[in-house]
Amino acid sequence: MDLGFDIYFLIVFGFGGLLMLGLIVYFLREFIIRGDRRAWSARTLKSKMVFLIATFLAAAVIFAPLRMIWATRVSAIPGRYAADGVWGSATLEVQRDGNFIETWHFKNEYNDKVEGDGSIQGHWRDAGRDWLTRNIVLEHFTPLAEYDRGHTGSRDVIVEGYSGATTLNVDQGADIAFFRQRASSPP
Repeated sequence: MDLGFDIYFLIVFGFGGLLMLGLIVYFLREFIIRGDRRAWSARTLKSKMVFLIATFLAAAVIFAPLRMIWATRVSAIPGRYAADGVWGSATLEVQRDGNFIETWHFKNEYNDKVEGDGSIQGHWRDAGRDWLTRNIVLEHFTPLAEYDRGHTGSRDVIVEGYSGATTLNVDQGADIAFFRQRASSPP
């Protein structure tokens, strides 16, 4: 996991969690505990502003996990993904019909000599959800890490929607992940 994800987790879950607890206490005090509530029109401008700011912050804190869940729904997975590393580069075209096409270009990490190119077709299927992530299985997938090449088979993949980009983590031990490529517009 790189520094960008660590900062994102700290802000969203650390600061966001504390902010959400504070907002829950505020709303509990405002609506349940405090029995002498005044009508909205009778409140002071300061009271109205605090309430509106608290409501906005609560909506913003709730938006982050909802966006992650939305980005990892099954219908959002199809698309073109790319991975780059010292091992070479690869693309993964995940199609709506349950198929995928994996294309790779391996190179030697020390002298950049080409070690092999190839392409393979396979099938993918949904394997359920873990809170903010989705699990899929790529069947007939060629691993990209040097120690695992040549063992084409089934691969469990974690689909993440953190920090605004959909990511397919195919090999967390080797830190290999496919990042969604933005669709290019025709000239």
